Amino acid sequence: MAFRNQQAFDDPKSRLAALGLDLRPSTAITDMQGRVLAYAQSGGILATTRYQIATGTTLFRFGSRNVGTDRVAVGAWWCDRPAFDHIFRFAQVWDLSIGMAMRMLCLVPPEWSDATLLVRARTVEPLLAWRGLANSVITPAKASGPSVRMPHQNDISARRLHQLFIPGLRGARSALCVEQSYPLDAAMGERGFLYL
Repeated sequence: MAFRNQQAFDDPKSRLAALGLDLRPSTAITDMQGRVLAYAQSGGILATTRYQIATGTTLFRFGSRNVGTDRVAVGAWWCDRPAFDHIFRFAQVWDLSIGMAMRMLCLVPPEWSDATLLVRARTVEPLLAWRGLANSVITPAKASGPSVRMPHQNDISARRLHQLFIPGLRGARSALCVEQSYPLDAAMGERGFLYL
């Protein structure tokens, strides 16, 4: 079977990005000669596995209304229908906005996304993705102060959620058909988010 994003998926950097490694040279830890010793890591997914997304699969992605639906739709981080249904149920049970429920289960701090847009798309061609559970996040806070820390809670079944990292969508934009986009309230997407 041919996958529209096979080349991007086969690039070793795609798995590293799915693991949450920041591959920018400017943030890498280097030796005295400038050789990269390690990359900073925050977030991403644990125990990445290769995952095939069949044609006709419904996918969901959260992003920023400021950049528009088209740019959100070419991002790499997605949820399939079962994962989105899990987020939705979690929001209902705990009386949270869908954006805040996504932050808690996918471990997405406000520093990474304002979560003001939800995009629903359907695959037109088969795609490859990395799939796994959320990993802990440590990132600088927007305002001065201690870093944002969001430890994963995969040992709690109600908070365990598999995410998809789909590399190469910018070059394979035609592999997805955006069906709908939904504006979300930024304030509600942060209601209850605590900086401790």
